[in-house]
Amino acid sequence: MNGKKRVFFVRQAAVLLMMAIMTVPASLEAQVPVPVEISTEKIVTEGKVYYMHLVEKGQTLYSIARAYSVTVDLLTRENGIADNGIREGQMLRIPAAAVAQGQAAMKNSSVNVPAQTNGQANAGRQPVSSAEQRTQPATAVNTRDERYIYHRVRRGETLGTIAVEYGISVRDLKRANKGLLFPHEGDILMIPRRKISSRQSEQRARDQIYETPADTISPDTIVAAVDTEVFTVPGNRTEIESLHGSVRVAVLLPFFIRENSSRFYTDSTRTDSQGNTIYQAETMSAGSIYDGSLPFIEAYEGILIAVDSLRSLGLAVELDVYDTGSDTISVDRLLMSGVLNSADLIIGPVFSYHLGQIAAWATLRDIPFVSPVPLRDQNIVENKPTLYRVFPSESVIRDHMASELRSHPDSRVIFLHADSAMYDPATSALWRKVADASMDTSAAGNGRLVAHHFSGITSKRNVYSNVSALENLLDPDRENIIVMATTQTPVVSSAFSALHGLTKRYNIKVLGYPEIRGLETIDLKYYYDLELLIPAESYVDFESPAAKAFSSMFMKKFRTEPMAESFAWRGFDIAWYFIAGIATGGKEFLRDPGTFNPALLCLEPDFRRDSRQNGYENGGIFILHYRRDMTIEIKRPWPGPVIEEKGQQDTVRFLFSGSSGHNPVR
Repeated sequence: MNGKKRVFFVRQAAVLLMMAIMTVPASLEAQVPVPVEISTEKIVTEGKVYYMHLVEKGQTLYSIARAYSVTVDLLTRENGIADNGIREGQMLRIPAAAVAQGQAAMKNSSVNVPAQTNGQANAGRQPVSSAEQRTQPATAVNTRDERYIYHRVRRGETLGTIAVEYGISVRDLKRANKGLLFPHEGDILMIPRRKISSRQSEQRARDQIYETPADTISPDTIVAAVDTEVFTVPGNRTEIESLHGSVRVAVLLPFFIRENSSRFYTDSTRTDSQGNTIYQAETMSAGSIYDGSLPFIEAYEGILIAVDSLRSLGLAVELDVYDTGSDTISVDRLLMSGVLNSADLIIGPVFSYHLGQIAAWATLRDIPFVSPVPLRDQNIVENKPTLYRVFPSESVIRDHMASELRSHPDSRVIFLHADSAMYDPATSALWRKVADASMDTSAAGNGRLVAHHFSGITSKRNVYSNVSALENLLDPDRENIIVMATTQTPVVSSAFSALHGLTKRYNIKVLGYPEIRGLETIDLKYYYDLELLIPAESYVDFESPAAKAFSSMFMKKFRTEPMAESFAWRGFDIAWYFIAGIATGGKEFLRDPGTFNPALLCLEPDFRRDSRQNGYENGGIFILHYRRDMTIEIKRPWPGPVIEEKGQQDTVRFLFSGSSGHNPVR
């Protein structure tokens, strides 16, 4: 991008983002204990009812525990609270059954029952007020409200079928059960009597039963497994000619506006004659951008083009953009300000601790939020039912590596690892996947699999020891697949060098982690000669009409072309997929994303989850096969009909709609 144009874009974005951030409340002040009111918002998760309490300024763990008649230990255990305590704007999850038990004990006791912390009694609390009694969980027998009928959800029931059964509207049903996302079998719902039609009321009076709390299990109760969700496997391409309605999107990315506003930095690269570091203030060039913000600016550029494209199809997209930085205070302020409450979709934030901050808040409001970048936390989707993880975890990658092995049933598999005893959990997890895949093939009993410890270190007197050790493992009469169970640069580089000398006498392929592609010390020719097989969550066919159309629009908007590894490609796909999906399918699309399958630039999304309590993870993985003829074969997650454009010029003239299948299989 031209220097002046890029600076103008960054400054323009910075001004807009700063205007948005300035409306957020000021920084937090010192906390002073204040009265706590029991929340009226509840959530039902896996058959259990929880209060969702938003921490206000001045509230403490003790004051909250005392108000809910529970212990501080229970609060810290349920919410994973560390030693640094709670913060304003944090959402706490409190089991309703524990609250009911504590309040019942208070009611039946002649003395005040104090909240306990670390086994020590604290000051007593006042008796439970009538207002507090009205906020006890609906499922507690001793706190039943005669204004409601209590309905246990049966298998296959939805909010719509339950509303029809009682002759009320879905809106009234949701109002009576605040915090309810979607009913599960066994959940207890409150049905407002005054909303029930007279005929239905008479029938309900005859059929009414009293239930125990949803999270209470009797000694003779058989616990049934939760129904497995069924997800649609993406098939035919979804074609869209026009859209209508509106979608409000909030973008939470760390643009680091403050860092970009500074034009000075300290240069410490030079030393004096005695070796001491010289610190000197330097002025940044006009076109320079803070390194930490560059990938997120690129992603934002792609999002802007996607929004322009969707608007051209008739969709009204309201885009709110916020700079989250790298601290937690900015996200807390956004949640407390309420500016995100009406969002239909949140793209971001990017850091794992930020995702943890907004998870309970987003779950309570049923707002989907998308993680658009790779994450270190491999289990980030746990207990975050509205989170969508675009970059898959290592577990998903290992599954696809094992699946690729199954497509080579007669090959010999050599598991090359740098962990001598396989103590590393990642190494042992991959070994189990590889072993299972090897046992599923026809060559399982014919020396199919062998593990070999490879450190890459050789003796100066025997430089060919690695070559000879690996050659002894190879089978000259069949294909040999080397599974690289490590991404350590010295080990991978040494293994590639040793294997490359054997390619003329043996049929060798290497299967490895995606990170291997980014190792700069490996000769690119090794990838092709060793026929490297690499999983990848994205792939751009730069010769496709769609990629050329995107580059053309990018050039027109930003006066430069997108780099091959730019996050702009992913930013476009993420925004287009989720915004268009919500516009066409609403909440149904979010529950089963496979129903929406547009052709995108670099992604083939396949979002699924293993539990209703957890978030969704993308399993749409490409397998890149480097071939000896210096070409790359792309194995897509699934074969699908692709509609080719008849003319490249026609494609470039119009804004990319993503509705025609542009990414052909090579």
